[in-house]
Amino acid sequence: MTLWQVLRWVGAAVGLGALIVFFALLGLDRADQLSSVLSLFFTVAGFVLAVVSHLQQQPANGPSPVARGGSIASRGSVRGSKAIDTGSGSAPSGWPPAPPGGTGPSADSGSIAADGDIRDSEARRGS
Repeated sequence: MTLWQVLRWVGAAVGLGALIVFFALLGLDRADQLSSVLSLFFTVAGFVLAVVSHLQQQPANGPSPVARGGSIASRGSVRGSKAIDTGSGSAPSGWPPAPPGGTGPSADSGSIAADGDIRDSEARRGS
């Protein structure tokens, strides 16, 4: 154990001991009332923190990117990248359908898909 861990444990023990002594001197009835009021304040503070945390979450940007047939798909920016299709332009037989939204990026047949930015990449599909 490091010195800081020992000091934390000692501080926690001293704080708990001081709280026990304070409540013992206060009396059982008054300690019960005080703990009920403190419990209310901690509950309200926890609820407020939960609401703030929920409101700060980023909303989903729609379905995950899906790239098919020598293409590039991204939720972010695409810079210095190119997609080249030297084939007939039609999808190969047995082409799988796009996955349902929210399952993550999907790329097939020489394609690139990402939830973020794509830089200096090449997607090539040939016949």
